[in-house]
Amino acid sequence: MTPQERKTKVLELRKEHENYFQKEGNINALYIPKMAYRPSGKDELHVSFFPSELQKNKDIFTEFVSIEYDSEDPKRTLYLLEHNPTWDQEYEIVTSSSGFERHIVPVSNLKVINDITDRSKVKEAVSLTNPDERDIVDVLKGIERALLSINQKLSK
Repeated sequence: MTPQERKTKVLELRKEHENYFQKEGNINALYIPKMAYRPSGKDELHVSFFPSELQKNKDIFTEFVSIEYDSEDPKRTLYLLEHNPTWDQEYEIVTSSSGFERHIVPVSNLKVINDITDRSKVKEAVSLTNPDERDIVDVLKGIERALLSINQKLSK
């Protein structure tokens, strides 16, 4: 994928969340879709960020995508990685086979902002969910995504 194709896909993905950014007055929100994966030796899903992305000293909004920048979440969940001034000391560094350094962040560090059901114009009755149950659901969704990704790779 060329840089221009990637930029076009990111802009298209961002359109889903643009109303939220406008409503929050965060027109220039830093939106960087990422692939969630389980690094070797880790028990939970992570996303990785380049130092240049974290050095912007801004909150980062993300959603989970494939390596081809196709959304992997039918609900198009928007997540927030709040700016962490000590990111360079707290987030583990991994080096790719091509020599690029990235910092990995556990998905559990991301805050769920909203998804399609939250953004729909017609609101259904509000149901209160135990925060502990929401965490379990998010973890199970992450496991499902990881298993689907593994299945796709094994099917090739």
